[in-house]
Amino acid sequence: MSFSFRMKPVVLMTAAAAALCFVAALDLSGAQISKDAEKDLIRVATYNVRGPNDRAPNSWRDRLPRMVKTIRDNKFELIGTQETLSGPIKDLAEALKFSYFGVGRDKRKGDEHNVIFYDPERFEMISQETFWLSDEPTMPGSSSWDSGCPRICTWGLLLDRRTGKRFVIANTHLDNRSAMARIQGINVLLTRLAPMIEKYPFILTGDFNSTADDTPVRRVLGVLRDSRTVSETDHYGAGDETFHDFHENRKDRSHRKPIDFIFVNNRVRVLSHGTINDFRNGLASSDHFPVTVEIVLLDTPEQ
Repeated sequence: MSFSFRMKPVVLMTAAAAALCFVAALDLSGAQISKDAEKDLIRVATYNVRGPNDRAPNSWRDRLPRMVKTIRDNKFELIGTQETLSGPIKDLAEALKFSYFGVGRDKRKGDEHNVIFYDPERFEMISQETFWLSDEPTMPGSSSWDSGCPRICTWGLLLDRRTGKRFVIANTHLDNRSAMARIQGINVLLTRLAPMIEKYPFILTGDFNSTADDTPVRRVLGVLRDSRTVSETDHYGAGDETFHDFHENRKDRSHRKPIDFIFVNNRVRVLSHGTINDFRNGLASSDHFPVTVEIVLLDTPEQ
């Protein structure tokens, strides 16, 4: 897997630019976690599960039990996934007893999905949608701006049965080839999701194929908050990088900065943030580390 991070000049989309001003980042480090917060917390993860094309020891059949173990060990309840195909989706749903939503990115709604898995005992899915990161967002299989392939965003409105609160989670995977497609794709995403960001507690997970210094992430940070930055406890787990390409030794990795993120609005309190290093005996569950947060949904925005 390779990425190109060099950005080209673009003209900002007017609607997206207008959406970039209504959420302020907060520093809540050092705050105490109450017993009520612990009871109501939700464990969310973003997880690039990698397509099932590798050979042993990293074939899908080899990696599936490793991934299930990682999810169970860390008690993930809500997972935004990338590079998920129909077979692995069914395998994970069956093994975890999770429900999911999302469609594939090609015009037949097959191929790769940005599926969101959730624990049906805790959450109820109220509504959901997938749109395309193109200049025709409702056209299945559409792509624009020299994108290497169609790219999508899946989002859902969920009910937390435990607290009775409704919230929105969205999940995406930006293009790996075209800088223009990453920038314009995030503009489309922010524009279409702006009403949900304003109305509900909101979570955005994904593989952004961009670092915090790159334009797509900086655009997101104009609207949402990096969960790592606003976590009330120190980040834990693996080093800064989230893409390791199956290299356990950090010296062999080509990327030293995160490209997988969890963003939230100011109606989500972040209690903890971690990057899960699940290498065991030199083997990992995917070529990306999962990133996870513990959050609490708020009735009113944080000031």
